[in-house]
Formats: sequence, C-alpha cells, structure tokens
Amino acid sequence: MRNAATRKMLAPYEEVQTLPHYLVGEALDGVLYVSAPPTARKQGLTPLLGRAPEGWWWTSEPRLLLGQDVLVPDLAGWVGGRPPTLPDGAFIDRVPDWICEVLTPATAKLDLAAKLPRYARAGIRNAWVINPVHRVVEVFRQEHEHWVLVKTCVGEEQVRVEPFERVDLQLSPFWTQE
Repeated sequence: MRNAATRKMLAPYEEVQTLPHYLVGEALDGVLYVSAPPTARKQGLTPLLGRAPEGWWWTSEPRLLLGQDVLVPDLAGWVGGRPPTLPDGAFIDRVPDWICEVLTPATAKLDLAAKLPRYARAGIRNAWVINPVHRVVEVFRQEHEHWVLVKTCVGEEQVRVEPFERVDLQLSPFWTQE
C-alpha cells in the first residue's frame, strides 16, 4: 500500500516563489493572488522604461517584499538609483518612492482596494493609477498612510506631474486603441 506524500503548507509569500515564471504571484494579508500579465499593459510600459528621469531608477513588475506581503506594481521607481538587492528571481525589500498601477478589468479591484492601501502603509510617497480605457491618470501623494489625490490628467498625451515635474512623460502608449 502506497502512502500519499504530504505537502508542506507554505505561507503565501513563500508560495509566490513556487509559481511558474509566466505567472504573476502576489501575497497580501495572507492571501495568494495569481494572474497572467496582460500583454497590452506591458506594451504601454516599454516606452517609459528607457526614460527614467535623472536621479531615478525604475523597473517594471518588481516583486516587492513588504513585511510578509509580496506586491507586484506595474512600475516602481527609486530616487537615488537602483536598490542594492536585485538578485535574479528574488524580492526587492527596499520600499520604492513611486509606484504605478495600470488598471485592467482583471486587476482593478485588487489594485485599488487592496494594493494601494498597502503601498501607503509601507511608506511609498507617490502613486499613479492609469486607466488606459478612459485615458485617465490619477496622481497621488501619501500623507499619514493615506493617499491624497494631487492631480487627475484626462486624455493628455504627455504630463509633468509629481514626482516627475521636471520631465515630460509620454502617456499615449498606455491608451487603448479604439
């Protein structure tokens, strides 16, 4: 008679590491969320990645380790250069100064209701929420672990907004073609 092998139960942040590379895993408040990265959203990120403003380093879909939570914003940026801990497949445990979430029907609820409050509690200073269907960018500043809406950009092709007031950033790659 064969005995079934018992599987060790992993914490959600540990479970993230066991997922195949083509899936995005996030752990928030003890719950594991798994999604496939939408290609349309990634296409919008590509032009921005080569244009980090002077003094900034940013990357797409970093795996941020915030306590026991693992969150994967669409973009994250750090003032003063790249975090010192960037080994392949590992987490970045340095809190970014800015994050950007690009909403999709599959991710909007998690991004807005769960991830944004967690980013504020982690001390991230600025957040952008991009809605490509409606061509809207909401720019937030964190104050006392809560987000304050600083500016709403509607339909603009390029912007100069917090925290990148000194450079024009192109938004048109994000806009959904009709």
